[in-house]
Amino acid sequence: METLFLSKNGYTYALLIAQSIGGFFGVVLIFALCFFAVHIVRYAKLTWQEKHPTEAPKEEKEEEKPEEKAPAPPQEPIYYIVKRKQRRAKPKYSEPKEIRFK
Repeated sequence: METLFLSKNGYTYALLIAQSIGGFFGVVLIFALCFFAVHIVRYAKLTWQEKHPTEAPKEEKEEEKPEEKAPAPPQEPIYYIVKRKQRRAKPKYSEPKEIRFK
């Protein structure tokens, strides 16, 4: 009489279950490593942006404003003439040839 984890040649069922459990824990481990790696990179990016701001101070931006010009008079609308594509004439095919095998 065989038990659940024993067979004639040894512990085959136990090995099969151990492999599937090991595979499950492997997938969980890879997920956890990727999850933490992504969050570490995001945290590093945020701290880098706090220490090294890319925007110039607001005072300098206000001084660099270009002089405002008078608005240009509205232009008249432009109309385009569009021609429709001409369809090619469908080719006329000859009658199919009959092939007779001997």
